[in-house]
Amino acid sequence: MPTVAMIVSNSCNPDPRVEKEAIALSEAGYKVTIHAFDREEKYEINSNFKNIVIKRYRVGHTPSGAPSLITGAKVLFGLKKFRTLVTKNLMDSPPEFIHCHDADTLAVGLILKSRQKSILIFDMHDLAHTWARMANPFSIIRKIVALTIERRLIRRLKFCDLIITSSGSASKKSHPGLREWIRKRVKNPNIVVIENRPEKVDKLYDLPERFTIGYAGKIREKTMFETLIKAIEKLPDSINPKVIIAGHGTASAEVDKLFQKSRIEVERIGKFQTNQLPEIIQKMSIMYAVYPTSRGNILDGAIPTKMFDAAINGRPSIVNSNCLMGDIAIAEKIGITVNSGEVEELTAALLQIENKNNIIKLQRDWSTEAKRLVSAYGNVLNDSSNGNGVKKYDYKGQS
Repeated sequence: MPTVAMIVSNSCNPDPRVEKEAIALSEAGYKVTIHAFDREEKYEINSNFKNIVIKRYRVGHTPSGAPSLITGAKVLFGLKKFRTLVTKNLMDSPPEFIHCHDADTLAVGLILKSRQKSILIFDMHDLAHTWARMANPFSIIRKIVALTIERRLIRRLKFCDLIITSSGSASKKSHPGLREWIRKRVKNPNIVVIENRPEKVDKLYDLPERFTIGYAGKIREKTMFETLIKAIEKLPDSINPKVIIAGHGTASAEVDKLFQKSRIEVERIGKFQTNQLPEIIQKMSIMYAVYPTSRGNILDGAIPTKMFDAAINGRPSIVNSNCLMGDIAIAEKIGITVNSGEVEELTAALLQIENKNNIIKLQRDWSTEAKRLVSAYGNVLNDSSNGNGVKKYDYKGQS
């Protein structure tokens, strides 16, 4: 039974994409262990679900975001300590596959590949360097940090035996995804797109009687909610929408204050588990998913999963225009698009969805992506067994 060590820099409590991939591989005959970073030091150190072991590492309380440069330094220091512990653990019992989720775990995979000949899988959910700019996209210092992270990632990509991305262009005419971002920077990468689509649901529920605008996920960017409030205030009084916000993040307090100052009725739900998401979405008429584009990841092809989560539960979304997410929303008829920050466009989109009042259907769910993942693993394993395709690498850096 081939062994897989997945590395993720959050507590995996939950991380739906990581867990779905682990389950797919386990059901295909792989022995999977997830090595997660318990930044808040409050989750089970060892847990087990569906034959998958999750090991959580503690190195002292570490922030999840970087609203200031000092906090950012604490994040980097904590991540380095986490990677060092995971590396030391895995060197004693090296896995056949080392599967690194996002760029901040990739150094572990490079060491295991170099010293223990593990097969290196890099799973790029998003563009990690853009996160350095989130708190202040126009900061010169943050731009320099982001560029440094980006260049280091590009140097490392060529040593990966398989690269998984969460998006790729939907057609010749669509905007590029993360697959195209990599192909533009790395020569002949072995790359496969595994979209973070949700698992099939058994039942679709009726829309709520009152028009309800929802958001469910990490709350990191205040400006998108400022635009939403302004757009709602321009709606006719006869509509009188309700807002549901579910989740938490570095901007939670600021966003809560914005709505407290408004006259909009808000139902606030804090951090939630994956199995609670369908019940939350059922309360919505639409999902709001229009992100600021100043830090770049949306325009480069990142696809927030809430658009798919809403669609699998029958709800349309309002998403960014002029990007891959918007192309998919239109092509699959699961949402409409607006420009980020455009209040009038957003108001018009809300009116359009309120008038239609339709339940939608997502045509493709996680089952297709799971098969593609298992197939990609099988191809790399065959190449390794035949002495072909697996790239040599002598890692000289630090974790």
